[in-house]
Amino acid sequence: MTPTRFFLKLVFAVAILNLLNVAAPGQNSPPNVVRKSGGVMQSEAIKRVEPVYPPLAKAARVSGAVVVEITTDEQGNVESARAISGHPLLKDSAVAAARGWKFNPTRLSGVAVKVIGTITFNFTLPDNRVRDAEDEIEIEKLKEAVRANPNSAEAHFELGEAYADEELYEEAIESFKQAVRLKPDYEEAHLDLSSAYREKARYDEALLPLKEILKFNPNSLDALNELVSLLAYDLKRYTEAVEILTRIVQLSPQDPKAYKDLGWCYLRLKKFDDAVTALQEAIHLNSNDGWTHFNLGVAYHNLKRHEEAVTAYTQSLRVKQPYSLQDVVYANLGLIYVELKRFSEAIEACQKAIEIKPNSSVAHSVMGKAYHDLAQFEEAEKALTKALELDRRNINALGALADVYSHLGRMQDAEKTYREVLRFRPDLSQAYFGLAAALTAQKKYVAAEETINEGLKYSPENTNGYLLLASILTHQGRAAEAEAVYRKLMESKPDDPRVLNNLGYQMLELGKNLEEALKLIKRAVDADPGNGYYLDSLGWAYFKLGKLEEAEKYLIEAARINTNSATVEEHLGDVYQKQGKVEKAKSSWERALSLTQDSEQSARLKSKLDGKHSK
Repeated sequence: MTPTRFFLKLVFAVAILNLLNVAAPGQNSPPNVVRKSGGVMQSEAIKRVEPVYPPLAKAARVSGAVVVEITTDEQGNVESARAISGHPLLKDSAVAAARGWKFNPTRLSGVAVKVIGTITFNFTLPDNRVRDAEDEIEIEKLKEAVRANPNSAEAHFELGEAYADEELYEEAIESFKQAVRLKPDYEEAHLDLSSAYREKARYDEALLPLKEILKFNPNSLDALNELVSLLAYDLKRYTEAVEILTRIVQLSPQDPKAYKDLGWCYLRLKKFDDAVTALQEAIHLNSNDGWTHFNLGVAYHNLKRHEEAVTAYTQSLRVKQPYSLQDVVYANLGLIYVELKRFSEAIEACQKAIEIKPNSSVAHSVMGKAYHDLAQFEEAEKALTKALELDRRNINALGALADVYSHLGRMQDAEKTYREVLRFRPDLSQAYFGLAAALTAQKKYVAAEETINEGLKYSPENTNGYLLLASILTHQGRAAEAEAVYRKLMESKPDDPRVLNNLGYQMLELGKNLEEALKLIKRAVDADPGNGYYLDSLGWAYFKLGKLEEAEKYLIEAARINTNSATVEEHLGDVYQKQGKVEKAKSSWERALSLTQDSEQSARLKSKLDGKHSK
């Protein structure tokens, strides 16, 4: 079996990146979700829909504000909305209006993310419009109180609160600063000052009031919890957040939220064992929080403790307060089932995710991966194409689709798709290797060599990359250089069956050191006795040595395992020819001809069938 075909069968993959979502501490949101304040959220709207005043609410003289929490998708469309405050008669109208809003997409490090935030709708009856005037009057009264008593920290604080209520955060900041200047241990004013800074996204400044509190009240749980939220969520300084959470746990050992937040921070730090310990304690203290069960599933998933991950994900849907993004749970379950090779369950889980959220690119992508691993490449292509219609930047779907095209023999499509992967991820070595393999299959050997060398810059220890490089060199007639690559690999990977097989086969094709080649290939078969490609090489070695019975034995077994290998069938036909089994030789060559997509092999097989090759 040729090294190129060996590589094309086994190493045509782009690594599937971790798509797991993790709930943020105190925010109930996964890591690909950003939380924004109401003021910031509303300022980024590019389409607004005003709510209809419900007739029943008008008749009942009901008015006031309704705050609607929304989640937008990566394109800025509202995908969910729920009223979190306001009069019951006004909530449905506010939610309906919120669903029609659209926002500028938000990106983190160039990647589009979901956003959670709030929209406030004010329902005002004609004779209630005086309320705004009343607010202004109230602020003026508080200003007057400050002028009358400029050294009163409480007066400045009350004015700051009034400004904050009206979302006049810059004015609120100045008032709170005056309050804490006059009364340095005024904890409530420090907390509100930090909150006002946070509303303006001035996060580093928001830290300072909290640290001031801890100077005079080191055990302030309010300050410690706000500090965790800032460090972990806004500033992503997870190590510092863990230190603060450790203090919170010591002060409040029965607080499930502290353990939940601690587990989340450990997840972000990729300390998955520590995350499991913290999240298990959170569940022990409160078993009804779906977000905690979900995050525990993420930790188990990353630790490859798949059955425990399945249990935790499933439990996240069943508890009293279930994980709200159920499509994410099912998509993650699908990914686990793919890893466990339980492909029908993976497809079923992805179908459930798609029922909940039809525009889930991740669910379509994982489904495509399941079909891919089932070798149902047409179905895989459909699922992956749908995933990319929903999100063209889905690197997992792009890489898997490129590999699907390779399996379907559509090498130009594979090349184009791998190039698109590299446009988004120019550092992804596996994409270079896949592209090089696609170029090799098209006999673009110079471009393939350049590509594989570029990939090896990012992954200099990658065995598969060097195996393909050796194959490319062989195709260019540079057999000595190819053998040097294999020999170099043997120094670092002396027992790797891929290296043993490919070096042995290279020697067979060159007709040199046949006994050494046989020994190398035998070692590969001993390491992986069920590998049809190695058995093909072993059979071919015996053929080269004139041991036809042994050759026939191993090639028949290779053909039984690799039912669609043109190379195995051609080799078997050659053995039958040497044995004088003409009809069997013809049958094997005809089958090889029906399987091959290589023009050179096709021409060679036709020549054999025409009787132009001697026995």
